[in-house]
Amino acid sequence: MKPGFIYTIILLIKLLTGVAIKAQEAPAPDPSLWDTILSKHQVEGTFVLYSTARDEYYTWNKERAETRYLPASTFKIPNTLIGLQTGAIKRADEVFDWNGTDYGYDAWNRDLSIREAFRLSAVWVYQEVARRVGRVAMDSLLQLCRYGNMKTGPHIDRFWLEGDVAISAYEQIEFLHKLWNRQLPFDVNYQQMVKEIMLAETSGNSRLHAKTGWAARIQKQVGWYVGFVETPGDTWIFALNIDIKKPEDVDARISISRQILNKEGIFPYFK
Repeated sequence: MKPGFIYTIILLIKLLTGVAIKAQEAPAPDPSLWDTILSKHQVEGTFVLYSTARDEYYTWNKERAETRYLPASTFKIPNTLIGLQTGAIKRADEVFDWNGTDYGYDAWNRDLSIREAFRLSAVWVYQEVARRVGRVAMDSLLQLCRYGNMKTGPHIDRFWLEGDVAISAYEQIEFLHKLWNRQLPFDVNYQQMVKEIMLAETSGNSRLHAKTGWAARIQKQVGWYVGFVETPGDTWIFALNIDIKKPEDVDARISISRQILNKEGIFPYFK
């Protein structure tokens, strides 16, 4: 074996080891420092942050983090996976034809690809996906991937908006961790595709993948923001849910999450 090749291997090992050590030596997140951010927004909720490098959870309001709520549009993540796996979605750029119904948002009132529907959180597209998948396949695959309480209820096209399925912040983290590792019971190519569809923003070598959710059809409304940040030294998985009691709380889902990620030096936020 040539000396130059051996030197290259040793250098790579040192670099990779250095990244791992750097991740371990970096200050651990401190949830007590998040009080100021959450208090400023005057919300009731929870925020969970998980370090894949440390295999550690950092939680604000543990009791709530263990409580299950409707996933709302965060269910678009498993819905996309299930749609691809079953063939209900033929490809990520498949276009769904708008039927002319006014859905209340100009951005929704047109033909949309799955990528666009995910980004715009277009409910009608994902209702069509769920109808194509059907109850039997949906129930089977939710149980297979252990998604929350794994219940769909009587309405296949709205159970995640006002139905029986429920998931906790910790369970969101667990599901997203498996997705990030491509360890869910789905084709690995589909898992990678969904990760790419979830990409919301990049900053330098860091990538934020995320999805909002808002259970607006029930009396006690709940808002979500879940996802993960891939950085050179670690991948951080996060889940926020809050009660939506006033109009400002809708924007607070992202604002609170991004401020915490920024405070911990994980991903910048300039607002």
